[in-house]
Amino acid sequence: MSRFSNDAMVWVDLDDTVWDMRGNSELCLGELFAEEGIDRYFTDHETWSRIYHEINLGLWQRYSRGEITRDYLRRERFASPLRMAGVGHDEAVRLSDYYDKAYLSRLGRKTALVDGARDFLDYLRGRGYGLGVLSNGFKEVQYDKMRSGGIADYFDVVVLSDEIEVNKPDRRLYDYALVKAGSADRLNIMVGDNIETDIAGAINAGWPAIWYNPRREAMPEALAGADISDAATLADICGPLL
Repeated sequence: MSRFSNDAMVWVDLDDTVWDMRGNSELCLGELFAEEGIDRYFTDHETWSRIYHEINLGLWQRYSRGEITRDYLRRERFASPLRMAGVGHDEAVRLSDYYDKAYLSRLGRKTALVDGARDFLDYLRGRGYGLGVLSNGFKEVQYDKMRSGGIADYFDVVVLSDEIEVNKPDRRLYDYALVKAGSADRLNIMVGDNIETDIAGAINAGWPAIWYNPRREAMPEALAGADISDAATLADICGPLL
């Protein structure tokens, strides 16, 4: 028997937990390379994509720690690769603004979900759990992603870091989610793929967490013994919630 009541509220991270951010992003980067002139600066799509992802990942880590602003992230994830390719600073910043808007516009129209995402959400809804999204993503595109992926109607409430300019893992975002959902008197459970933001933040807020861990990464020592289950597939997550 599950230790979780069906009256619980399950909060789901969006990107790479239910919506396929990696796959959809790669499609968008390929379109930008072929259609928006990035092939002028990089000899092949693979090099462009690798450099973008490396820089973007580092910027998102800094953004989650509150070290940079979202505007800086959005500018530098395109401007930095362009400067590496020899583009002058001012021109790189100008192009970055254009590429960022073109990228996000494309991204919001992509439809791919993580394998098993719809069955996972159907299961949670069928078991009577409340469902919420708790995401660090940009508000301009997160709602578009859910609509394009056909999953918007699953969620009772959506909480985005942009609403209060506080990111996971900061506890204040989790506390804000309780207020917005009116779920402070219920058990709140976090499901996410990022151990440093989704899961560490939930544990710090006093929530149990389920780590969607398809790459089977090791649990950080700092979280050893915390109230965390982990699962290699979304279907595996249903076990702790039975």
